[in-house]
Parts: sequence; C-alpha cells; structure tokens
Amino acid sequence: MFYLKEQRNIIRMFFPDSREYETMLESIGIFLEKEILLNAKRVDQEAIFPRHNLATVEVKQIMAMPFPQTFNGLGLPLPVYIAALEMLAKACANTALQVDVQNMVCEGIRLFGNDRQKHHFLLENGLVEGTRLIAFALTEHCCGSDAKSIQSRAILSGDSYILSGSKTLITNPGEADFVLVFAKAEKGLSAFLMPTKTAGFDVTEAIPKLGFRGNQLSAIRLKDCVVPRENLLGEEGKGLDCAKQILNAGRLSIAAIAVGIAQAALEKALSYSKKRKAFGENIAHFQMIQEKLANMVTQITAARLLTYYAANLKEKGENMVSQVTQAKLFSAEMALRVCDDAIQIHGGYGYTDAFDVHRHWRDARLLTIGEGTSDILRLLIAHLELNAV
Repeated sequence: MFYLKEQRNIIRMFFPDSREYETMLESIGIFLEKEILLNAKRVDQEAIFPRHNLATVEVKQIMAMPFPQTFNGLGLPLPVYIAALEMLAKACANTALQVDVQNMVCEGIRLFGNDRQKHHFLLENGLVEGTRLIAFALTEHCCGSDAKSIQSRAILSGDSYILSGSKTLITNPGEADFVLVFAKAEKGLSAFLMPTKTAGFDVTEAIPKLGFRGNQLSAIRLKDCVVPRENLLGEEGKGLDCAKQILNAGRLSIAAIAVGIAQAALEKALSYSKKRKAFGENIAHFQMIQEKLANMVTQITAARLLTYYAANLKEKGENMVSQVTQAKLFSAEMALRVCDDAIQIHGGYGYTDAFDVHRHWRDARLLTIGEGTSDILRLLIAHLELNAV
C-alpha cells in the first residue's frame, strides 16, 4: 500500500481515534499510486510544470488539509498533512514542491494578514485549494540566507508602494498568479502581496538546474511596480519576522518531502536487489547490500519520526522552531545519503535512465540548500539550544 504501516502507526500514536484520518490517507495514497506516480518520470524528463496534478481533487485536498474551514481548508491536524505530503513526494516530488511553496505562503498570510487579506487571497482567490498559485520572492543575487542585505526597494507614494529591484532562484513565478515579494521600505524589510500581472513585473530568466525539473526556477525584475498599500502583509519593517515564520512552515514540509523522496529510492533499491543476479544469486543476499538497505530503512524511520514529532508539537501550539529545524536538517541530509546508496545498489544502471533512480538524488540535492541551507540550520539550532540553557 502507498500509505505505509509506518505512517499509520505514527498517526495512531498521536491520534488514537484516527480511523477517519486513516481512511482519507489510504484513499489519497491509492490515487497517488494509480494516477500521479505514473507521470512523475515524464514530468522530470520533459520539464513539465505539474499543473494537471495540482488541479486534481486529491492534491487539492492535501493543500487544504492544514488550513481552517473558514478559508475552505479541511482543518486537519498537521501530522495528517505531513503524512499526505510524504506520499505525494514519493509519487511526484515536483508536485509536492509546489504544494510546499503554496502552503508556506498561505501560512504567512494566515499568520500576518488582516481579515481583508485573508478573505481576498485565501478564500476568494482560492490559494488554500490551489485554484490560483502564489510564489515566494525573497532571494536576490547578493543575498540568500542574509535577508537583511536585500536591495529591492519599496517607496510609499500616496496609497501605494512603488517596488523596484530584482530577485533570483524563485520557484515558479511564471506559473503563479500572485507573488509575495520582500523589499526594503522606510522602516525596513517588508512583505508585499502582488499579482504577477502587475505592470513592471517581469520573469527575466529561466535558470537551468540539476533536479526538480518540473518546477521553473527563475529570476524576476521589478520595475516601478505599483502595489496598493492594503497589500502590505503585516507591518512595514516586520518583513524579516514574516519571512522567518514562512520559512519555518516550509522547512517542515521540506522534511516531509525528503522522507517521501528517500522512501521512493528505498523501494526501488529493495525491488532491484531482489531481482538482480550476480555471481549466481540475487544481490539482496549479499551482506554489503543488506548493510546499505538496513541503514537506509533506519535513517528513513528516524527522519519520519522526527518530522511527524515536530508537526505534532506545532499542532499543539508549542514553540517548535528547533524541532522543525532539526527535522529539516536531518531529513534533507538523510535523503541524499539514501538516494546515493540507492544508485550504488543499482550499479551502472543507477547512473542511467533505465530505473529512474537518479531522479530522486537530483531532487534530494536541493533540499540541503532550499529554505535554509544545512549550514545555516546548524547555526540556528546551536543558537536556539545555547539560549535555552
């Protein structure tokens, strides 16, 4: 089954009366295996944005899971969403990545938006369900982790801000209907909700990349873009706080995606090792192969537990920044190791397109960089723990 017993056991541990959640997850898993998984290789090879996947009822359900019903969300516990996102990443990581971007920005609107913004963007424009898409524009050529050094400017003129500058390494701005842009206003870094059809907004460059080829990575230019003052998200000068909260939400999703990618690689390695013969027997009988498989399973289990635990803490409203950061750090690096071992188990075929196993490694490579590099996350964890003593 696509919905694994390991996932089921964790959900039951957190929610003893979980039959309703399990039924939904089982149903979604069946759909993902039958419909989404089959096209994942083509999405990667042909660099197709998975809009069709995002439009399906089941993927819309996954996007809507963690949000309140007042915004057309499903109001489900965060660990249930994480379990569904893990399955989606196992089926098609490209689709899961856009769900991550969509949901982390929606979470930012939920946390920092006023009532009008929540109603307009989350409900009227259907961002919670993915009816329309939104991008996240923070990184610039001069700064990634160092958000305080952002050069884009927002000048208040009457009832509008005039935004100018450039961004790079932005996920799917050419596919999005809206973008959350960070720029420096008079009081400091601020966040602005802007339609991508705004005059002066331009996607200037599609950036070739290693993995997640179904998602467009682009540079954008802002040339005197007029953004109504009412589209300022939160307070002027509080953009860094907004970005931190959004990235914290995204890191939990990235951890789930990492587990899903690793699980996909593991399952291919298990299947191949039981069929491939060398020296007269299946390579699954070789202790070196068994050692790799055992390590892969153990690392995935540890990452899954850490990720679902962090999700459960967040669901309870506890301060879980350190736990989420640990989950993202460990899961992302775990996925790289597991995918590398999966390629090694496949031998020469792992380096080819024959078994589509290298796709998982190429996708996993982003996860130690995007939404907080592993290096920055280690510094953050150490800072949080040192200040907690």
